[in-house]
Amino acid sequence: MYNKLLIAIDLSDLNSAKFVVETALKITAHNPEAVYRVVTIIEPIDDSFISAFLPKNFDKSLIEEANKALHDFTQQNFPEGSKVQHIVAHGTIYEEINRIAEEKSVDLIVMLASSKPQAKGLSSNTVKVLRNSDKPILVLR
Repeated sequence: MYNKLLIAIDLSDLNSAKFVVETALKITAHNPEAVYRVVTIIEPIDDSFISAFLPKNFDKSLIEEANKALHDFTQQNFPEGSKVQHIVAHGTIYEEINRIAEEKSVDLIVMLASSKPQAKGLSSNTVKVLRNSDKPILVLR
């Protein structure tokens, strides 16, 4: 039985994020001890040309907005009383998922095969999570 799940979602695609959460809730339907660690990851803006036009502390304000959006999302999509931890990470997607999974000692990682709804295969980030994690991973299509 899975007690600690890491649920990786993309807040730019709420329908897919809901699907991932619904699946995680089904897996733990008979487990009142389940803890859901819901993560969304903000990738750094590496292009110095673009970053030169952004205001100072842009990443910080982006993380704050993502945190608020993540709280709103989980409030709407998890049953009341669920043990939900909100995580907004800043970095490379696959590295952050693997780091958090290890740090939080999760029992299962739940994520989409690709953030693109009509993708035929696995995204490069999903492949890298699979290659570099020793945790069980449920990849959803």
